[in-house]
Amino acid sequence: MIFIIIIVLILVALGLNKFFLYIQKRGSSALGSNPPNIKRDPGLDKKTAEFLRIEKKEWKIKSKFNQNELYAWFTEAKQPTNTTVILVHGFAVDHNSLNIHAQLFYNLGYNVLQIDNQAAGKSSGKYMGYGYIESLDLIDWIDELKNRRPNEEIILFGASMGAATVMLVSPKVDGKVKAIIEDSGYTSTKDILSYHAQNMYHIKGRWLINGISLFSKIRAGFFYGQADCMKALKKNKIPILFMHGQNDFTVPFEMEEKLYTCGKFFKEKYVSQGVHIRSYYIDSINYQKAVEKFLQHDQ
Repeated sequence: MIFIIIIVLILVALGLNKFFLYIQKRGSSALGSNPPNIKRDPGLDKKTAEFLRIEKKEWKIKSKFNQNELYAWFTEAKQPTNTTVILVHGFAVDHNSLNIHAQLFYNLGYNVLQIDNQAAGKSSGKYMGYGYIESLDLIDWIDELKNRRPNEEIILFGASMGAATVMLVSPKVDGKVKAIIEDSGYTSTKDILSYHAQNMYHIKGRWLINGISLFSKIRAGFFYGQADCMKALKKNKIPILFMHGQNDFTVPFEMEEKLYTCGKFFKEKYVSQGVHIRSYYIDSINYQKAVEKFLQHDQ
């Protein structure tokens, strides 16, 4: 009997480890990360191409969390300014996935810092952190920016997992960050994994996710419960713009509605008919207006 129990436990452990690798390793497709082919509004492709031709300075730091090497690219504004937007990308992509958003902030007159998260792009690392590890690394990037440009005002922009990242970091950077914009963020790691387990794979069960979470702690250094955006927002004091598309089925729109109700801080909301992280592609004029209005509210 003891032998059978040991064999069962080993098989369970192997299964949980396999699930962990599937949903957290570099390049995972667990959340359906292949972007849809969406036609962009006229002029966006041209503006993005022009932005990509501008000289960019490569930055490198080491993560204080696990000593992995992290890379970013700094684009200086057309006219001198002391405000930089840090862009944080989403799940299983790299900084290039937000080039179209980077050009938006560049053309609004800001410096732009595009980072590669751990286990993405040029940065090292085996495992993604669903916003938790990335939020700790984002503090390192904020400190690096402040060291290089002591008088800099900082705006954070995050998309999807990057949106979770900027929300999770919000209580920890009060006084360092002027404003936060989150696009298509989820309420928590457990919530988004539960949603996809049920909708994509027809698997129900928080017990399964809690089991995988244990392997995340062992192998990646964090429990899924540590990546809870709603808990973070309840402690936040920084102004936040919440942006989401009503036809988002990667991170359901209902999550945005829950996030918007959390916390007591200045907040604004933008809603489009777009799919996941594609609101700007199809509604660029209104998207830009919402960003400009939000960023001007306290100037």
